[in-house]
Amino acid sequence: MTEFIHLLTIFAIFGLASCIATALLRKVLLRKGVLDTPNHRSSHTVPTPRGGGIALMGVLLAGWFGYALSVPTPIPGLWQVIAGSLGLMAVSWLDDLKNLSARVRLVVQISAVVLGFWGLKNGGLNIKLFPEFIPQIVDYIVLGLAWIWLINLYNFMDGIDGITGVETSSITIGLIALALLLSWPQEYYYLPLIVLATTLGFLIWNWEPSAIFLGDVGSVPLGYILGWFFLLLIAKGLWAAAFILPLYYLCDATWTLTRRSLRKEKVWHAHKEHCYQIAVQNGASHKKVALVILACNLCLICITVLFSQDHPWVSLAFSISIVAATMKLLSSKAIAKSL
Repeated sequence: MTEFIHLLTIFAIFGLASCIATALLRKVLLRKGVLDTPNHRSSHTVPTPRGGGIALMGVLLAGWFGYALSVPTPIPGLWQVIAGSLGLMAVSWLDDLKNLSARVRLVVQISAVVLGFWGLKNGGLNIKLFPEFIPQIVDYIVLGLAWIWLINLYNFMDGIDGITGVETSSITIGLIALALLLSWPQEYYYLPLIVLATTLGFLIWNWEPSAIFLGDVGSVPLGYILGWFFLLLIAKGLWAAAFILPLYYLCDATWTLTRRSLRKEKVWHAHKEHCYQIAVQNGASHKKVALVILACNLCLICITVLFSQDHPWVSLAFSISIVAATMKLLSSKAIAKSL
């Protein structure tokens, strides 16, 4: 009971701090004129402050920093991920303001990922995705590319009110549930709890109609942090959980950008072809689309917690079918009537 009250207190403190910080930041951004002006690729119609990720990530990383100082031995890679997140925030904020080149952004992302892997390895964590006879360097290359892809798809997918708040909250709920169910050390649920609380505090302002946008300064480091969590799951042998929890974002982004690539389009350019964007274009509200994705994610959480440990391949296959059905629903022209 005492532990529950402690967790609830942490949740309340960081959720409230994030909510207040977002409100204060919004006033500053409005005063400075840092606005996302609608264009033909936008899903919003009113100029809206962007850069809300500064508040969310600021509170989140302050909490992580305090936690790292309070324990004798922080979880492997924590200090490095904090540093990598700060670097990604700085570059992403410049990108929000001045549109940096893709090359500059990629170099910083690669550096952050290398730093993250070094922290995990230096902390004594063995991250093995493939069988033992395959060299470790192959694991690092494949997982490193996947981590960079997650960072970018988290940015690509942040296109309507509330969607990334819903996705991040869903993933962290799954991480917390797994850690508690398997009786892992407290940092495995304290750290995602802080992410969950700060995300929900921000989501109050980002829910439709959004009063502030996350911006690259929020979506990019969030993708980076979640990628680190997934590597921790893989290190514990829960590779299926690492793929299932973010599966909607993974599938929508990968499917959409693969189709654009096959059409020889510039995949790094903004567009409105993701399934959730099609749903909005067909008349569904941002709120309803986000709730559909939430329902999908709740199914993924249940599969992850109940079945992925003992039946990884079956769990993954079933999860893919659920996500495919969700994407088909969102892409349907009847979406507005069905929701």
